[in-house]
Amino acid sequence: MPSPLQSLITKATRYARFNMKMSGSLAPVMLSSTDKGIILFCPNSLSDTGAKDDFAKKVRLITASYGASAVVLIVESWITKAKADEPLDALTPPSESYDREEVLVLIGQAPQEKITHFLPIHRLGNGKFWNLSDAEDMPADSFEGRFAGMLPPKPVDE
Repeated sequence: MPSPLQSLITKATRYARFNMKMSGSLAPVMLSSTDKGIILFCPNSLSDTGAKDDFAKKVRLITASYGASAVVLIVESWITKAKADEPLDALTPPSESYDREEVLVLIGQAPQEKITHFLPIHRLGNGKFWNLSDAEDMPADSFEGRFAGMLPPKPVDE
């Protein structure tokens, strides 16, 4: 039987595929699993660092307030990967790299589990959305940054 996080990742993947097929893009979104059902939250935009920090704070507030058992964030992003037998170019931002890939990133967190998936985005020559590839797992023993620790470390009281 799948864990609550695995079930939520499956729902988030379906949501992402549907929205990409319908509009060709996806606004940042949070899906959270609670006793009352699934909560969906979309910020107005993530146009700058302050907006990204604000989104992360609101996600933490929502997951704590509703006692969420799992949370998944979905965001469009650029990534660069290290080539075989070469070090990763950490100096060039992915958005400026010639080797960049456009992906949807699904960041899933539960108290004892973390899942991160990349769904590579394929576009036609004119920039229109064509397809999403199958999910690529990103194995990691740790996760840091503004979108880490979206669930409170212990249950919140009244």
